[in-house]
Amino acid sequence: MTMGQIIKKLRKERDLTQEELAEQLNITAQAVSRWESGTGMPDISQIVPLANAFGVSTDVLFGMQDQDADAEVERFIGEIECKICNRPEDSNRLVYYKECCDDVQKMLEVYPNHYRLLAYSLGNICCLLTEYKYSDEMKDKKEEIQRWESACIRQANVILNHCTDSRYLNSANKWLAVLYRDKDNYVKMLEHAEKITVFDPYEEGGDWQALAYHLLDRKEESRKQSAENIYKALEYLQGQLYNIGCAWEIEGKFEEAYTCHRLYPGFYDLMVGEREDEMPFCLGLHHERCALACMRLNRPDEAMDWLEKLVRHERMIAKNYNVITATKLPYFYGRELHYSKETYPVQERITPILAWKAFDPIRETERFKTILADAEAFERGE
Repeated sequence: MTMGQIIKKLRKERDLTQEELAEQLNITAQAVSRWESGTGMPDISQIVPLANAFGVSTDVLFGMQDQDADAEVERFIGEIECKICNRPEDSNRLVYYKECCDDVQKMLEVYPNHYRLLAYSLGNICCLLTEYKYSDEMKDKKEEIQRWESACIRQANVILNHCTDSRYLNSANKWLAVLYRDKDNYVKMLEHAEKITVFDPYEEGGDWQALAYHLLDRKEESRKQSAENIYKALEYLQGQLYNIGCAWEIEGKFEEAYTCHRLYPGFYDLMVGEREDEMPFCLGLHHERCALACMRLNRPDEAMDWLEKLVRHERMIAKNYNVITATKLPYFYGRELHYSKETYPVQERITPILAWKAFDPIRETERFKTILADAEAFERGE
C-alpha cells in the first residue's frame, strides 16, 4: 500500500473525516485529500503528528510495521504479567517493579503510539511510584520519581489527545487520578476522575470521584457520588446476571438459568429488607424469567411464587414513584429522584407475561387466576 492508501485506511478505521483529521494536524482538508489520492505526500515534519493522530508508530505510515502488532503487544504484556505474578518472595519489590517498567518503556520504543501498551504502561508506572512512596529510598530518588511522573503524564496525554476509544481514555484518566492523589493534588485528581464518563467496573471512575470529594472535605458530594456508584454497580450486576441466565436458557439448561435469574432478586431483598418504601427507584428484577425457568423445571408452585412477587413488586414501584423523592437508606443516601403521581405509567406489562404459553399448564388453577385478577386490577389503576 502507498502512504496515501495507508492514511485513508487508518482514517476510516478511526471514523474520522478528512476535515476532522486536517483539523487535528492544523492543515487543510485539501492537503489530506491530495495525500489519499496520491497526488501529494505529507511533509516530513507532519509524519510524527500524523502517527500520533492515528495512535500508531511512524513505521505503520511507511508500511514497514508487522501487521501483528496487537498480537505482539498482547504477548509481551502476558510475559510481564507472568513475571510480576511469579516474583520471588525474597525479591526487592521496588527493584522488581522498576525492571518491569523499564521493559515496558523499551517496548514503547518499538510501538510508541500503541494505546493498549500506553495504558498498560501507565498502570505499571503508578504501581512503581506507589512502591517509591512507601520506600526508604524515596528521599534519595527524587529525580528518578519526577522522571517517572513526567513519563506517566506524557504517555497519558498521548491517549487523551489522540485516542477515541473510551477504554483507553478511561484508563488514562484513572491513572492520572491515581498519580495526582499520591501527589496530594486532589483538585487535579478530581478533574481527571470526572472525565471517566461511563461506568466502567475496571476503571472505577465514580470511586475516584467520591474519594477526591472526600479528600477535598466535600463530604456531602462524596456520599452522593458513592450512592450513585452503588446504583450503577447494581445495574451492571443485574444486566450481566440476566444475560448469563438468558444464554443458559438458549442452551436449554434451565437449572443454570434459574440460578442466575434468581440471584439478583435475592440479593435485592437482602439489601432492602423491610424498607422497600424507602426506595424511590428500583431495578427490574426479572421475576418472570425465574417463573419461566421454574415451569421448564416442572416446578409450577415455585413459578407462581415468582409471578406473585412480580405483581407485588410492580405495585411497590408504582407506589414509590408516586410518593417518594429521596431514599432514606443510608447506603443510597443522597440519590434523589423527583416524581409526580403521573410519572409511573401503569402499562399492560404483566398481563402479556401471564399470557405466555409456558404458563398454560397452570392457567386454570385458582392460584393463577387470582394472580391474573390482581395484575388486571393493578393495570386498571386499582
